[in-house]
Amino acid sequence: MPVPSDMYFESVVQPEHNGWLLLDSLCARFTYHSRTDWSEKLSRGLVTINGVVADENSVAHKNDKVVYHVENYTEPEVPTNYDVVFEDDEFMVIAKPAGVPVHHTGRIFYNTFTSIVRRGTDCETATPMHRLDRDTGGLMLFARYAETAARFQKNLDRILLKKFYMAVVRGDFPEEAVDCQMPLREDPNDHLRLRMHHFDDGKPCHTVFRKVGAGVASAGNYSVVEAELITGRKHQIRAHLSELGYPILGDRLYSFDGRFYEKMSDAVAEARARGELSKEDALSDEDYAILGARTQMLYAYKAEIQLPYWKEPRTFECRNFPDEMNALVP
Repeated sequence: MPVPSDMYFESVVQPEHNGWLLLDSLCARFTYHSRTDWSEKLSRGLVTINGVVADENSVAHKNDKVVYHVENYTEPEVPTNYDVVFEDDEFMVIAKPAGVPVHHTGRIFYNTFTSIVRRGTDCETATPMHRLDRDTGGLMLFARYAETAARFQKNLDRILLKKFYMAVVRGDFPEEAVDCQMPLREDPNDHLRLRMHHFDDGKPCHTVFRKVGAGVASAGNYSVVEAELITGRKHQIRAHLSELGYPILGDRLYSFDGRFYEKMSDAVAEARARGELSKEDALSDEDYAILGARTQMLYAYKAEIQLPYWKEPRTFECRNFPDEMNALVP
């Protein structure tokens, strides 16, 4: 979906910034612009407080509504296609493509998957009941209304009973099922702080893996593995498979010590420093050949759902795997 060239971003002044100059508040909260940049935007009348054009002398007060007008707005391109697998008056089951974030990121606000679904279904309050990583495609449960989401969010495990993923991993996975209960947490000493690692004092995590196929591709031997998610922690399947020694093909963060994730991140940072659109596809054909795929081969393909007004649970399945993955999955 085309991104509007003019965007308006709203925020509310936080209590700790009460009485600050608006310029100081903006600099403290939104560091993607320098102080010089914010000063220039204020002088051009691109920022308002409670509907009144602000300037460098404007003072911010708690709960003031601040609106920032961005001209010539751009975002990295993301896939905007999706499939509605099920819908009724309260909920929808929707297949998300890989490559689009569920919620806004530092660079994507308009074409988040939540926004895409809201615009495409004419349901302005559609709310995801859970999330998938940006690079992971598959089934998601949406509530049509925010009040529905709020009512059932705390007891999501009573609605979303089981979740199954399909993954293509490097190497020969064991033939017997692997019941992985490694606790995971971030490592403050890791140069990539967002990665999860196996630590005894980590959060309890439980995944059951079952091998469903195998073969040989340009990247070497691979296995196709079904992952049943018992708990739902950050990066759980990716981290468990990496810790077991079978990283997912195309996973930039958990393969090869994250060097391809770093290369991509560095290119994005350099582009931003030049004031250019983030170059998110910074990897070469050779890099992708080493990774084994251009797309992370992990897909949430099946879910067992029990809505409150159903007598029996229902199982939904979608195999809209990325093309590279589809060629390998039996």
